[in-house]
Amino acid sequence: MKDTWTIRCYESDALRHLKPFAFMNTAQELANTHAIQLGFGYNQLIEKELIWVLSRMHVKYLRAPLWQETVSVETWHKGENGIFSLRDFLVSDGDGKPLVLATSSWLVIHARTRRIQRADHIFGPEEIRTQEKRHAIEEPCDKITMPGEALLNYWGVRKVMTSDIDFNQHTNNAKYMEWACDCIPADVVTTFPVDDFSINFNTESRLSDPVELYTAQTDQLTYYIEGRKETRNVFQAEIRFKKEKSS
Repeated sequence: MKDTWTIRCYESDALRHLKPFAFMNTAQELANTHAIQLGFGYNQLIEKELIWVLSRMHVKYLRAPLWQETVSVETWHKGENGIFSLRDFLVSDGDGKPLVLATSSWLVIHARTRRIQRADHIFGPEEIRTQEKRHAIEEPCDKITMPGEALLNYWGVRKVMTSDIDFNQHTNNAKYMEWACDCIPADVVTTFPVDDFSINFNTESRLSDPVELYTAQTDQLTYYIEGRKETRNVFQAEIRFKKEKSS
């Protein structure tokens, strides 16, 4: 599935680049629209008390889309890998040159019990035939490794607010990336372009939950951010910035 997208001011950061948060918002909407067309989107799964949840995503910015730039964005279903369903994304400029590459891993869970369901037990032959074996990023997003506890710095607490909740009654996946970017020093975010980012979603958070945020600088321009709810890990993110300053 392919669509066009003009980058809006509220999707742009201080450098006029597409925010990671905004990319994730657009990606999840496009993924749902395409899955509905294929016969296994939200509308079809909710009838069986099932929902899609994003588990992992890796995104590579070759060149950040800019405010007011019109780009094409494409997504496709790559089939299953164990309990995960794989989906890639490609953002290209007006000349067809790739700008953003992404791969994502999704889970099907029961809406009431929150238990993981195997997608290959749900989808039939018709859905299996829809998968494409091309890649934006060939390797699925891996599990992010936490740096040593001694390297982590306590950043603060984010209480889950009503604006964070989606219709699955939990914090929307893109919100975690917004929180993660807020934990990075402002002089980095406002000076250096994003190179790539990965995020893992490990436990749900819900309305009024306090999520403790921890950070670590693991390389010159690489940052690890983790959210915790009591003793459980809610999300882990790793964001890397390009070494050259934005012009």
